[in-house]
Amino acid sequence: MNVYTTDKIRNVVLLGHGGCGKTSLAEAMAYLAGLTSRMGKVDDGNTISDFSKEEQKRKFSINTSLISLEWDNHKVNLLDTPGYFDFVGEVEEAVAAADAAIIVVSGKSGFEVGAEKAWDLCEKHKLPRMVFVTDMDLDNASYKNVVETMTEKYGKRMAPFHLPIRENEKLIGYVNVISETGQKWQGKETVEIPVPDYSKPNLEQYRDTLMETVAETSEEFMDRYFSGDTFSDAEIRSALRTNIIDSSIVPITMGSSLLCYGIYTLLDDIVKYFPSPENCKIAGISMKNNEIFAADYDFSKAKSAFIFKTIVDPFIGKYSLIKVCSGVFKPDDMVYNVDKDIEEKVSKLYTLQGNKPVEVSELHAGDIGAIPKLTSARTGNSLSTKANTIKYGMFEISKPYTYMRYRPVNKGDVDKLSQALQKMMHEDLTLINVNDSENGQMLLYAMGDMALDIAVSRLKNEYKVEVELEQPKIAFRETIKKKSDVEYKYKKQSGGHGQYGHVKMRFEPSGDISTPYVFEEEVVGGAVPKNYFPAVKRDFRNPFFADLLQHIP
Repeated sequence: MNVYTTDKIRNVVLLGHGGCGKTSLAEAMAYLAGLTSRMGKVDDGNTISDFSKEEQKRKFSINTSLISLEWDNHKVNLLDTPGYFDFVGEVEEAVAAADAAIIVVSGKSGFEVGAEKAWDLCEKHKLPRMVFVTDMDLDNASYKNVVETMTEKYGKRMAPFHLPIRENEKLIGYVNVISETGQKWQGKETVEIPVPDYSKPNLEQYRDTLMETVAETSEEFMDRYFSGDTFSDAEIRSALRTNIIDSSIVPITMGSSLLCYGIYTLLDDIVKYFPSPENCKIAGISMKNNEIFAADYDFSKAKSAFIFKTIVDPFIGKYSLIKVCSGVFKPDDMVYNVDKDIEEKVSKLYTLQGNKPVEVSELHAGDIGAIPKLTSARTGNSLSTKANTIKYGMFEISKPYTYMRYRPVNKGDVDKLSQALQKMMHEDLTLINVNDSENGQMLLYAMGDMALDIAVSRLKNEYKVEVELEQPKIAFRETIKKKSDVEYKYKKQSGGHGQYGHVKMRFEPSGDISTPYVFEEEVVGGAVPKNYFPAVKRDFRNPFFADLLQHIP
């Protein structure tokens, strides 16, 4: 693959509800870009992004896949993410490396909760976005329903760029709202046709909204708009790019991944409207002087990057997926891992096309690529030079809340199981192994039951370790509900002075269930010397006080 400078790079993440068609869309884009000679299908298990055995068996995405493709002298780094919430960690990793997003919505299923979560994620990370309505070749697909639902929810910032054209109830083309022309698909090409009468009212409405938005970009445009002047296509597209980058407009386009309808135009729109990394900002901390290092994807600054994902595969090996924040990375460079305090050599640089690594000679600032065999590197680590150590903040990853007790079927596989789990946890930060010493059990945490089931399946098929999942033991604890005063006298006479102790205590709920107890002294007037207080507090948990607690109501 050719080397691309920062201005020629587009980093795009595909987001959406599970089963909405993200992988099929990525497959169509890869096909048109010439990465494949024929389009694969999710049901056939032969797509470029769903390459793991678990994904092929279950017919949905589990991991984020990187597909680097070339289009119109640009490099598009496409990140295909899972749609199910059990794999939200994969989505969060991809979003951390992306500069823009395509929210995929099925025209058949409509605007679903997964698309709403994708929108919220884009808002949180301030990502420019575009909506692509797929499955428009199906009879019961409704583009209008998606547009109306999203406009009602998010307001006038939703801007349809296309309207579907149907003939004999079949999708044959689209109306371009910007150029006000009809286009009919013929293979990979389109031919111009008249705009259907039934599309003209919506075309007028959507174009007026677009023109208002274009006019708001400058005072000159506003004056021209109110004087009745028209804008050229070049002026419209330039203004729209500005609005899309600052997220004041979200384009809605449509098509069919299965028939490759609308994909050519979508790739063109990615290049035309989405920002290159040079339009984005990023900053780290210089560890030499503790000052802010404004990397801003500047190739002329000292090299630095962060690892946004780790792939540990028994067959293709370990790859650290990086996003270059500044400078230029080359093979044979020495990189310093700030988090692990270790310097390692970059043997080779790759870009990925699914599970196929493609060697490259350079990675410029803003580009996404992979470094093999960085033994100490982990997801979230920062890479730089030892002379200019730069540290980037760790992106947020959701915490798992579902867990099960696990044990190996074969007791001799304990060490093998531990090593396998370590490798899997390097890949998936939402998979956590916990030793519950209180109950004498090992717990495996994940985002959901599906993620746990897949983890067990991977252990068996990839690492040859069989594991049983069981319901975990729960340590139940009690606390007091009422206030109670108790006292105890201790007397012992065995000759001589003897021993005597008298303790009075008041027990009452603290209201804080996260703290075992709060110990306070209320003795006044010197009735008890203060040097006795630490001994009383230290022995508070002894059986002596346990007897007292039994009498508290």
